Amino acid sequence: WVKVSGATTLSLTDAEPVNYDADGAVEYAISYGNNLVSYPFAASQDLGDALGDAAGNIYAIAGEGVAALAMGGGFIGSLEAFEGGSGYWLVATADFDFSFNGVEDGLTRTAKQEVRAVPEVYSYRQSDQQAFFFVQNATIGGEVLESDDVVIAYNDDVIVGSRYWNGELTDIPAIGVDTDGGDMYTGYAEAGDKISFKVLDASTGELVEMDSEGDIEWSHFNMSVINLTDTFLATEVSLGNAYPNPFNPTTMLSYDVPVDMNVSLGIYDLRGRLVDELVNGLREPG
Repeated sequence: WVKVSGATTLSLTDAEPVNYDADGAVEYAISYGNNLVSYPFAASQDLGDALGDAAGNIYAIAGEGVAALAMGGGFIGSLEAFEGGSGYWLVATADFDFSFNGVEDGLTRTAKQEVRAVPEVYSYRQSDQQAFFFVQNATIGGEVLESDDVVIAYNDDVIVGSRYWNGELTDIPAIGVDTDGGDMYTGYAEAGDKISFKVLDASTGELVEMDSEGDIEWSHFNMSVINLTDTFLATEVSLGNAYPNPFNPTTMLSYDVPVDMNVSLGIYDLRGRLVDELVNGLREPG
């Protein structure tokens, strides 16, 4: 880790090897657990292409505020490619040695990725202490989140991470107190803290508190898979307004029931004729 007071470029002279191509492949000795390594090429490269067969020994990879989890022979998460001039944490499942595949071996170069910036009010400060929560499923009122919804991580009432929902196993960073401390990290996560989550529901503009299922205890570089559901508990039968309204061609509406009950929900025209039956059956509370 190199800490600087402002953006800068560092050049290391008289280093061996100076060049991956001219000096031969560099072999990395990876140990079980967390390993901090450099990526030596100028051009970016897909994680799987760069790692080759070595990918099978890796559980997860993390950069600055981005991460990827090994899944189904590939990687899923906000980190899609290694970037030249950057360092990464490799979380290894075993001891192994490897060399990065070169970008001149017929492999496709990957365009630099950009993580969608969240609204400023839900932003956070990056530190050298971070964890990631991969959200496998997240629902509000039984409906899966949409791409404009923002998942926000809190330590008590302090925002320590956030990410736009991008589908199953969206990775939510949770930033800890920097090793140098400082007032800017007051209230950020420390070992043993319990992280909570809210969702900014883009369809309503509401901030919805979520229940979490899984390991939400914070520790540096912990990577957990969790599920999120809204904490709303209905106390009476209610039918929400259609949104958007007016609409073309689709709209959405919600209804709430406090107990198990038979629900019939239909669309009628101005003459009282049934146009479509949306719901007819037993529904659980929620």
